[in-house]
Amino acid sequence: MKLPEAFIRQMQGELGAQAPAFFSTYEEEGMAGLRVSLRRGWTPPEGFAPVPWCPAGFYVPQGLRMGKEPLHAAGAYYLQEPSAMAPAAALGVRPGMRVLDLCAAPGGKSTQIADLLGGQGILVANEIHPARARILLENVERMGVPNAVVCNETPARIAAHFGPWFDAVLVDAPCSGEGMFRRDPEAVAQWSPEAPARCHERQMEILEEAARCLRGGGTLVYSTCTFNRVENEGTIEAFLRRHPEFSLDPELALPGIPCQGGMAHLYPHQVRGEGHFLARLRKRGEERAELAELPVDKGEARWEAFAREALREAAPRRLRAQGGVALRHSRGNARRAGAERAARGRAAGAAREGAAGARARAGPFPRARGGEGGAGGLARRGPALPRRRGAGGRNAGLGPPALPALRARMGKGKRRTDQEPLPQRAALAVKTRTID
Repeated sequence: MKLPEAFIRQMQGELGAQAPAFFSTYEEEGMAGLRVSLRRGWTPPEGFAPVPWCPAGFYVPQGLRMGKEPLHAAGAYYLQEPSAMAPAAALGVRPGMRVLDLCAAPGGKSTQIADLLGGQGILVANEIHPARARILLENVERMGVPNAVVCNETPARIAAHFGPWFDAVLVDAPCSGEGMFRRDPEAVAQWSPEAPARCHERQMEILEEAARCLRGGGTLVYSTCTFNRVENEGTIEAFLRRHPEFSLDPELALPGIPCQGGMAHLYPHQVRGEGHFLARLRKRGEERAELAELPVDKGEARWEAFAREALREAAPRRLRAQGGVALRHSRGNARRAGAERAARGRAAGAAREGAAGARARAGPFPRARGGEGGAGGLARRGPALPRRRGAGGRNAGLGPPALPALRARMGKGKRRTDQEPLPQRAALAVKTRTID
């Protein structure tokens, strides 16, 4: 592999006598791994060696492709580079904790955290880039995570809403991606001597917001998939100068990984992995914030816009606390709304009278209500589809329900049993390089 000359000089300065051993790994094939789902209970066959620092991790034998297997689609395992399993392992997650993965896509570390939570507590997985957030959401769903919230927000907005609410925060920061050189030739082509300094500035911005999200006494793990000191030790040192309430955790220890002073380098010539850096920090104090209530104005506005576009009947104006909806008009439109209801009532009465008279002439086939010819018109299109029982014990035909029936169904806060709820699509709000 042809490596950039500037990168070679950089690593020679970083590693000294160990540099030849480090560069020799680029003549070898990259490492592949998978992490089994603790919820699914599947175990790999013989030949899959365990990853020392992750009890659920295994090395995939060379030449074996596991991405097209049905078990992968079913969420029995997640394909994850072995060294990328270390940051979540260092976080010390226990069931019941509140955990934030601030740079979460594509989801390897998030789903690993979710497994460690064991369905208890909450995981907030955030990704700023919309396309990557969609991939994150797909992987969270595929792995069957029951207690995760996927967000597409900036770190600043996450911090502004949550505050110091989380017990643990993971920042797997966007970086120059030097640990991906062996697996991804594009990463080599995109690297430049200026990349570490640019990434350092961005990493500092993200860490500032992460610090705001962590409660006193909580744990922050910072990680990258790069080797240079500027993005690793340099970023941690600069962060600690700004935040004296944080300190490196000297008790950091991971099986098979050399850890020193709360930090660890996973070099490919020392461990079986592509490469990673991580640091574990503690925040002094004991405070734990409570979440403020979300404002409802924006949600109501979005609901009304959807209702105007997609619903054929009058749109609900306000969501009730119990989850039901009520049909309400603004005070300024009350008189007009009353007139409209009266007109609809008269039209419905005329339709019923017209239908009663027409049924005698209808012949052997039932008619569908609300068809051709306006109110009370009968659609002569052969046998109608089966009717269903509507609210109030009346037969509701295939047309839009009358306003009183709609109010009866929706105003009681109960969902109709013969309809599925409307599908909800997650709000998805710098291309980054991370290893999963």
